Amino acid sequence: MKRITIAVCDADPAYGERLAAWISQENKEQFLGCCFSEETLFLEYLDQQQPDIVLVGKGFLERPDILRRFPKTQQEDAGRQEGVLWMWLCDLTEEPELPEAAKGLPRLDKYQPVSQMVREILSYYQAYGRQGEAASFRHELIGIYSPGHSIWQTPFALTLAQILAQREHVLYVSLKECAGFGGWFQERYQKDLVDVMYLCLAGNGNISGSIGSAVYHMADFSYIPPAEDSICLGEIRKEDYLTFLKILEEQSGYSLIIVDFGMMVPGFFELMETCSKVYILTEPGGMQEAPLQHFCQMADRQKRPALRERMACLTLPPMQPMPCQGGQWLQQWLWGSLGDYVRSLMGVQRGTD
Repeated sequence: MKRITIAVCDADPAYGERLAAWISQENKEQFLGCCFSEETLFLEYLDQQQPDIVLVGKGFLERPDILRRFPKTQQEDAGRQEGVLWMWLCDLTEEPELPEAAKGLPRLDKYQPVSQMVREILSYYQAYGRQGEAASFRHELIGIYSPGHSIWQTPFALTLAQILAQREHVLYVSLKECAGFGGWFQERYQKDLVDVMYLCLAGNGNISGSIGSAVYHMADFSYIPPAEDSICLGEIRKEDYLTFLKILEEQSGYSLIIVDFGMMVPGFFELMETCSKVYILTEPGGMQEAPLQHFCQMADRQKRPALRERMACLTLPPMQPMPCQGGQWLQQWLWGSLGDYVRSLMGVQRGTD
């Protein structure tokens, strides 16, 4: 995977060096950070190379030679020109008078936690296309559900996300209760699904920023942390769930949303019907057959022929979990029998993805 180059431009050399170093060291497989505190050196760099993202901070925003490099039509390009995404690295405690050319740049709070900055940067970058491509994505939702509550449902969903992320911009969303992400992946989340839903439904217009403030990245795909207090999932209105999935599908910048269903939240079957494909999972053995039959009978009573056509009932291969930690879970699933099964299902050959 090509590393994304981020140029940090700020008159404070200590700040720029720290930020660029953190970007490169903590996200070395995904980002390459470089910093500039002088206009001349940055312009020389631009003449020789093209970064993917430029963060323009104090001391650079006022320079005419820098402003001439900005996109000409901010409202249409939202900071992008010739494959470069320009963002304003701003201090939210100040209200500077911006030059006209800079008024359309996406804003990035320079004094927030760097991990959150990186999530917002990547969210904007994905929204406007990798490699400078315009955001002209097809949009699709894939649903996943296990009537017998298989422990392999979420590993299947995450393995599917990894494999499809080789050719799609993938966002994983979990509607499961007690999803266990913090324990599996050794992460502490400041925001989760419920926070993102609130921000997106509040109608502030900044969908990319609302999603980017909470999105995390795993392998080649992105995910919204599952709800920490998942009892709230049963208290959210059907209309809010439907609106939220529609916002993700049409405005998040991702071409594929994988929805990992858990409890039958309000509007459960209507939410499933918005998906182009729904994988219904069972494990080998007769014990899972009765829950599957029960679920299919419930689905038939809904009289939703489109949903029944999109449902694909799958029996997962026999699997035994091996002890591992953190991101190693993903590798175990991807390169074990589960990954082989998903690759076969998707028509992807091992070693070519």
